[in-house]
Amino acid sequence: MSDLQVVLIVLGGFIIAGVVIYNWEQERKLRNEVAGEFIVPQKDVLADDFHIDADAYMIDKELAEVTEKAKHFEHSAPTVKTSKTTPTAPLASETAPPNVETQALDTPQAASQPLTELVDAEHATQKEIQKKIEAELNHELQTDVQPEPIVQAALYEKTRHMPVNLPEITHSQVDLTAILYLTNAISSNELSAFISSIAGIRLPMTLHGLDNQDKWHLVSDGGANVFKQVACCLQLADRGGPVTKSILNKFQFAVEDAGLELNAHVEWQGSGDAMQRAIDLDQFCIEVDQLISVHVAEFGTPIHGTKFKGLAEVSGMTLKEDGKFHFYANDTVLFTATDVNSVPFTAESLRSNVLKGVTFQIEIPKVNNCEQVFNQMIMIAQKMASSLNAKLVDDNQKQLGDLQIEKIRQQLKVIHATMVARGIMPGSPASMRLFS
Repeated sequence: MSDLQVVLIVLGGFIIAGVVIYNWEQERKLRNEVAGEFIVPQKDVLADDFHIDADAYMIDKELAEVTEKAKHFEHSAPTVKTSKTTPTAPLASETAPPNVETQALDTPQAASQPLTELVDAEHATQKEIQKKIEAELNHELQTDVQPEPIVQAALYEKTRHMPVNLPEITHSQVDLTAILYLTNAISSNELSAFISSIAGIRLPMTLHGLDNQDKWHLVSDGGANVFKQVACCLQLADRGGPVTKSILNKFQFAVEDAGLELNAHVEWQGSGDAMQRAIDLDQFCIEVDQLISVHVAEFGTPIHGTKFKGLAEVSGMTLKEDGKFHFYANDTVLFTATDVNSVPFTAESLRSNVLKGVTFQIEIPKVNNCEQVFNQMIMIAQKMASSLNAKLVDDNQKQLGDLQIEKIRQQLKVIHATMVARGIMPGSPASMRLFS
């Protein structure tokens, strides 16, 4: 690493640290300003339960009315008392006002009895009004809340409480998936019309059915299965690019139309715009779809095809019909070796020709542990270069040393981490579909 690179790395670190500190300081100031201006309400009327204490309300109202009537009776009672007893009452009122007031409130039975009856009548009237109010409130609550239909409620409960079970082949990042919850079971033969309605889509589209044992079956495999759910999946991108808007609309319209015809509840998996998801997935594929190549090139001595074939077979590689030597592990191709001029190998050409060079290649997204596979490929290529009196070079015909090989390893780590962060594991079935 040169001094300029070290300086640039240090300078970049300072810039990043400055940005982080500046953002933290701005966030802290904003948090303090919001905390200072925000007033916590003592009571949230929207969150708290609304409650009316009808008894307390009626008691308070009755007491207030009784007080008002008592005050009115106090002013009217002395006049009634004076007119019905003795002409000397005004003189008694002047000499002893407290006694006159006490007699007016306590002794006259004719005045106290009407007051008691009036209070009882008011109390009964208020009770009847309260009962009417409560009845009206209950009626409004019952009429405002309408129950859902039985079928819709059942579908809602199913989608809400049951975990979404998807076929193993599907992937949330790679596919646009719709689940059809059927009200009546359907056979695989009845779904054939749906498949033909969306035929001609370039990207892979699969249709699975869930049987009564909660097992998914590929509908195209045939059979007399009966399904209670259907999963419609469309791959959003591949090496040819993202799905087009017209194809996406065609697929979505066909699924919704099938839901109406089958009286099924359609639930789309994933969030966000499907077209934008396809574009983002295609950009991700471009970033990680890397092909690592190293070359065993002649170095003054021709490379005989027969000798190369023998060394390749001893190293565990097999010549296939595509004209390449494949290195397998558990029936999975880890890397290949082909002619440097992309001419397919044949048993006859290897016996009679000499080679200018051999190219070893790894498709990074298709292997589980690309760094380990790369180390194995480098070891075989170095041994072969030594046996053939050749040299190991890169795409620019520059000889590969330990430093250059270590740089390639670091690139592999970055690509592997990017795929893991996306949720698409290298070498997984989803990755194999994306990069096929």
